[in-house]
Amino acid sequence: MDMGPEALEFALFSDDVSDESWVDSVYFNGPIAVHMQEKFKDGRLLDLASNDNNERREAVMDIKKMIDISERLNARSIIVHPGGVRKALVSLDPAPLLDSIEELKTYLPGHIELLLENMPARYWYKGELYSSCLFKDSKEIVSILGELNVGLCMDLCHAKLYCNAAGVNFRSYLTKLRPYIRHIHVSDARGTSEEGLQIGEGEIDFPDIMPILEGLDVVAVPEILEGHKNRGAGFRIAVDRLKKMGFF
Repeated sequence: MDMGPEALEFALFSDDVSDESWVDSVYFNGPIAVHMQEKFKDGRLLDLASNDNNERREAVMDIKKMIDISERLNARSIIVHPGGVRKALVSLDPAPLLDSIEELKTYLPGHIELLLENMPARYWYKGELYSSCLFKDSKEIVSILGELNVGLCMDLCHAKLYCNAAGVNFRSYLTKLRPYIRHIHVSDARGTSEEGLQIGEGEIDFPDIMPILEGLDVVAVPEILEGHKNRGAGFRIAVDRLKKMGFF
């Protein structure tokens, strides 16, 4: 709060959902986004795209609890991962994901927008690299967003990692998805698995992509690994570097 942010994003973990007492101490007048927890309390990944209906229903119910928290925070948007993370790369039917999001949409209060976040090719889980099997390719993302009529949380780091892995032009990828962007996560990336890097310490040419993102009326949040430590030192560095490049 010392940085005077114009907006806040809360990244929730299982303990934040099981004990909601912290919500009453939040006082903020700007836009608030809430990022879904990625894991259950026992360490399993929430999977809205699971073929196991019991597992999928469990994820939906947990996100509904998070929607309740979001409403108490007077949040403007809620960001969810699509799921579909597997040990090996496999082809997945998006139908379970579509069913999950449709149910969550009916549960959402009218003032909260649900956003799906694009995924990297590789996903770190329990210290190992797994494969993201959904919501990476721009055509697939556009198709799913169109069918669900929801917006995109564009994670620039995830996008760069996917483009590196798939041999896709990064600028072209962002240009195709720009019309759907409603929120942005900003960090640098390298290779196919190094994510959350400080701005300028990876492979993203931020000045090069600025014209693509220019004019978007959305919240952009620095998502630097360990950026919250030392009173947000990593976030401060990220914002300063982005401002010098002409962002914000």
